Amino acid sequence: MKTLVKTFAIAVLSAMTFIANAKDNNVEPTKAKTFEVGMFQTINSLKMNIMIEKTTDENLLVVLKDEKGEILVREHVSKKDKNYHGKYDMSQLEDGKYTFEFTKGDEKIVKEVNLVTTKPTTINRQIALQ
Repeated sequence: MKTLVKTFAIAVLSAMTFIANAKDNNVEPTKAKTFEVGMFQTINSLKMNIMIEKTTDENLLVVLKDEKGEILVREHVSKKDKNYHGKYDMSQLEDGKYTFEFTKGDEKIVKEVNLVTTKPTTINRQIALQ
């Protein structure tokens, strides 16, 4: 019986210590995202499809920048639009890294796109008959 009481007392003290330590940590809860972004490339083309889903009625800014940070495209998504789908033709851009920035208030999502042209490789083989 004494062993059972000691075990119970140790368990209660451990639980109280755990709860006290959990309350002492001043960790701020993570803020819920108010929009999500999805991107994919159209097959056999240099077009990027961007889909945005918003949970609040606020304006959103879409910006495409080059490696130097120069703004190539700036587009506003209306606060009325809960869902947005845009196509961005990147065929006229030079090879390099580009950045899509999606900003709404203090919330920002950044997606990087690497545009690389691959040169076709041709193998010249000949067969000689003797």
